[in-house]
Amino acid sequence: MPPRLKTNGQNWRGGIQKRRFVSFPKLFPSPPLDPRRKASTTANQTDWLAWLRKKAEGGGQGGKALLFAGLGSYPHTPHSPTPSSLAIWEQASEALLTPDTSLLYDTKGMEEFAGILHGTRGVRGWMRGWVKGRTLDELMLRADVTAAFILSSSIAILASEQEHTNGEGLIPSGVTHLVGHGFIGTLTALVAAGRIDLPTGVRLARMYASLPASPEGENRKFMTTVLSARQFHSLSHPEDWTLEGNQGESSSAPERRRRAMQLILDEIHEMQREWEKDGQGEWAEAGIINSSKVLVVTGTHDATSQVITRLQVLGLANEVMDVPMPCPFNTRLMVHAQPLFRDILSRAQFNPSSTPEITVMDPCTTQPIGHLPQALETHLCSQVRWHKTLSQLCSDPLPQVGAFYTVGKGAKGLGVMLRGEIKRRVEGAPEIEVREYGREEEDEWVKRKLR
Repeated sequence: MPPRLKTNGQNWRGGIQKRRFVSFPKLFPSPPLDPRRKASTTANQTDWLAWLRKKAEGGGQGGKALLFAGLGSYPHTPHSPTPSSLAIWEQASEALLTPDTSLLYDTKGMEEFAGILHGTRGVRGWMRGWVKGRTLDELMLRADVTAAFILSSSIAILASEQEHTNGEGLIPSGVTHLVGHGFIGTLTALVAAGRIDLPTGVRLARMYASLPASPEGENRKFMTTVLSARQFHSLSHPEDWTLEGNQGESSSAPERRRRAMQLILDEIHEMQREWEKDGQGEWAEAGIINSSKVLVVTGTHDATSQVITRLQVLGLANEVMDVPMPCPFNTRLMVHAQPLFRDILSRAQFNPSSTPEITVMDPCTTQPIGHLPQALETHLCSQVRWHKTLSQLCSDPLPQVGAFYTVGKGAKGLGVMLRGEIKRRVEGAPEIEVREYGREEEDEWVKRKLR
């Protein structure tokens, strides 16, 4: 009998050839199943709503930033109060009616809210109903109370949402930056970050809005107006303006927008030289740069009117709306109030940062906020460079922030302007989202995505 031979899977026995077939799975074994990969495309097993909510929480690349409204925005009463938010309103309302000698805070002018005329202490949490049924002009007649309301409403919204999600503190997880518009917005960010307690925050807000608008012995009229670059803003196009050709922006459009804003600022600077030469005390400044197209001009009534007229005649900008501010904030016209305001801030109790992972931005310097008394004092006379502050946070190629959340309906306008700027980023840039903060607002965002 010939010897048994084995060659490449062949058996030789007794001259009879037998083949042994080897299956492919043994030659190429498949990896073990990943227990996480159990996705299904059936409608009853796929929760698209939960998936979108999870995506909403991610916020794209970069961190998350909360945007807080400032004085001049139209405040709204937050809906669906919770025990946490009501506690915020009660604490803030009580603080406004309680003197604080260490801060030089008194309650003069608050008698109607304290209920002294009726022999009662007043309603707990009365400030929550302050804006109901009032126009912006009516609210700004008591800008001191309105400023405290804007701060309190933002903090109440944060507290309410944290209660819904069982979160700790006021700031939700994942937030890396807090950015407030102007002094009141920055003060709100500091309260949210725990750098200032709520009673001190609302008292400082009221004292800021109660500063004297003019030096002692003078009684000038001031004016604050919002202007927009005429060729680049839908609110300021002339009635006979028509869009011809391609509606998309060319590659030179960002440069043209910057040039248009620079022309506006150059014209205002030229007028400032004329006012200084005349020596009549007229003055106006671009106190706030909100976007590449929108700025806020504040000054004496006649000077601001001259700015509006000249920019319209030159075809550079149109007036959007006037804002009834109590003082010419963010201009050199408030220099007279600096000593008093500096003294107030030096008496305030500021806390060291307990959350180093969260950065509070200073919209005047466009950098993380520094020494608090000095940083807050600069808001009195320095320009608010809101546009540049946000541009740095979402600059390419690696933006620091991938999602911006506007806190409260009063901050919706900030989100609208920011969306307009983000749309003009270079093609292929990382996605940046702008949404309203809150559970109900997030549900609305999810519904829009599902449509």
